[in-house]
Amino acid sequence: MDELQWHLDRQKGIGGSDASTVLGINPWKSRLQLYHEKIDKITADKIDNNNIRFKLGHVLEPMIAEEYSRKTKRIIESRPSKIHSDYPFMVGNIDRDIVKSERPTPGILEIKTRGAFVDWHGEEIPLYYISQVQHYMAVYGYKWGSFAILDFNKFEVTITDVERDDALIEKIIEEEKKFWKLVTDKTPPEVEPTKACEEFLREYFNQAEPITIDISDNLMATHYITELKTAKKSIKYYEKSKLECEIFFMDLMKEAEKAIGDGYTISWKNDKDSTKFNTEKFKLENPEIYKKYLEPKKGSRRFLTKFQKE
Repeated sequence: MDELQWHLDRQKGIGGSDASTVLGINPWKSRLQLYHEKIDKITADKIDNNNIRFKLGHVLEPMIAEEYSRKTKRIIESRPSKIHSDYPFMVGNIDRDIVKSERPTPGILEIKTRGAFVDWHGEEIPLYYISQVQHYMAVYGYKWGSFAILDFNKFEVTITDVERDDALIEKIIEEEKKFWKLVTDKTPPEVEPTKACEEFLREYFNQAEPITIDISDNLMATHYITELKTAKKSIKYYEKSKLECEIFFMDLMKEAEKAIGDGYTISWKNDKDSTKFNTEKFKLENPEIYKKYLEPKKGSRRFLTKFQKE
């Protein structure tokens, strides 16, 4: 399947990889972004056909699956996508079906990598991956699933089984029903105070138009501009306080690279020496070559606020 068709199929419902976003626990994607992925028209020119992550996933998946089968002695098979019997918007497109194992019922195999594109703290599998498998259990009616994880830090495939969590599945179904209604009604979800949402808004609305809107009567705008003003003042205060504290310790430590206090340590070391390309010098000495390699760059939108003097 090419990447365009993959995106088109994803618009037909909510897949397992969407579950964490719907629940609001995906650190890389907001619900608003997912909403637009479901309703916006997708064309070939909008698809990055050189997506190395997409290609690498296709290359590594069968190898990781083979290693999982070898280590566990479980029999796995590819399986076409499935739709939930009661909620047709819930789609399951699993990596592999565990059709025979030491357990009496079949299970779901989800294949992941760690340390290449995604890393996480600790040994436990993050909830955003757990929610994906629980979504699949809801669709397939299975009682357990398993992760085969290629850990690039250890260069080995680690295996973790997970049990069905009916309480989490109930929450997933509840939230996905609400989200799919927003999609069918063409009603965008509320924005979220997350970095992922901010990045999406900057990318989605990356071109400003010469338009001025009047928001003087918008009560929510009045509330948030007050919050923003207070936040900016707090940031300035704490930045000044931080600087004052750091200067105190710099003067106290002088040439020392480390200080040990009562319950804390402070490090003030030199980074390793390095080299950098002197762009200005190259431009001055080789102006024609410099011009040859200049490329146009679209200006980004800057978010600025200006307050009246009090």
